[in-house]
Amino acid sequence: MRPARAIARFTVVHRRLRLRVRLLPTVRDVDAEYREGRRRRDGRYVHAFFTPALAPAAHVGTVVLPADGRLAELVPHEVVHAVMHQQEHAHFSIDERLATAVGLLTARILDRLQRLGMEV
Repeated sequence: MRPARAIARFTVVHRRLRLRVRLLPTVRDVDAEYREGRRRRDGRYVHAFFTPALAPAAHVGTVVLPADGRLAELVPHEVVHAVMHQQEHAHFSIDERLATAVGLLTARILDRLQRLGMEV
């Protein structure tokens, strides 16, 4: 099975955290890419996912989203994974920085999706 072509690709940035975003046409496309074409026996789908970048990289990783998905729910969920991954080795209190990064990156992704004509 050939991977679906992305509708859009862009990068959002907050401080030193660079996050790539890929928008695929459907939840099924996202699921197929996540599973590399393998099907799940229970019939459930992966609606979105975060893949960490291979170190060293200029970005923390990539969030893959479906154009037909629940973006207002999926975007913050995947951004939390990205921020937590990026700050995994921090030795200081990250609560406030985590909340700020999630809020700002989420707002920037949603803004870009709206400019692409998506209703969020």
